[in-house]
Amino acid sequence: MNKKPRFIPLLSDTTAKALIKDEHYRWFYEDIIKYLTGIDLRGYKLIDNELNSGNKVKDYRTDLIFEKGKHLVNLELNQFVYRYTLVKNRSYALRLAGYGYLSGEDYKERYVTQINLNNKIVNDGKKEKSILNYKLQDPKYKRVLKNIKIMEIYLLNYKNIVYNGTNKYDTYVSMLTATSFKELEEIVGDLEEGRRIMEKLKELGLDDKYGAYYDAEIVRKKEINSARSEGYTDGKKEGKNETLTSIAKTMLKAGESINKVMTYTGLKKKDIMSLM
Repeated sequence: MNKKPRFIPLLSDTTAKALIKDEHYRWFYEDIIKYLTGIDLRGYKLIDNELNSGNKVKDYRTDLIFEKGKHLVNLELNQFVYRYTLVKNRSYALRLAGYGYLSGEDYKERYVTQINLNNKIVNDGKKEKSILNYKLQDPKYKRVLKNIKIMEIYLLNYKNIVYNGTNKYDTYVSMLTATSFKELEEIVGDLEEGRRIMEKLKELGLDDKYGAYYDAEIVRKKEINSARSEGYTDGKKEGKNETLTSIAKTMLKAGESINKVMTYTGLKKKDIMSLM
């Protein structure tokens, strides 16, 4: 019996990082960003996606960072946007522009553009405008921080757009909102480039290791969300630990190192070794 591919959204960190690191598929996100913002990432280098932006806490890790000279583009993929999400992301931008980059005793000034791809806005709904531009201001001296620019792009304004033969780039953006292969199929239609991305997504959906990375991503985000609300109950903690253990087993079976499993799951070394 043929295995059915698991659907993992194009807006997930796991999918974006997998495709952007692949020279055959990076164009998809590059085309979307250029279409929405005018920024051409083809001249930028992708920095280590686990780079910490200045805070050791896991929820202060950035998603994707591209570098070109003194310019940094920070791409944040927000499947669900809560009240604190955009505030947290602004702290990323400040750190990237400031003390997150030091060389010896010399301060390196950086120009940062943060692009937030926002999908579902929790307790708020669809935004009227698709793109909003912000600049940060020093609260004491009221000076605009000219080296930091933040762009908010609301993807729900593109949801349900399907390919009609002339709207290729709107279709790409609409693909980011899909929640199933059936929905993605309806959006893509006969758009050749879109079908290439969809077939790659199905290929990844058959990879258990790839699925384990996505599970780890979801657990981390749920942990962050719960910490900002009422916290875990004992039952939720137990369920979380079972999920992380399952993820760790899958990663170990796929040949990942203990250190990498520790990074993705947050489990202790001794607990991971007991699973081997």
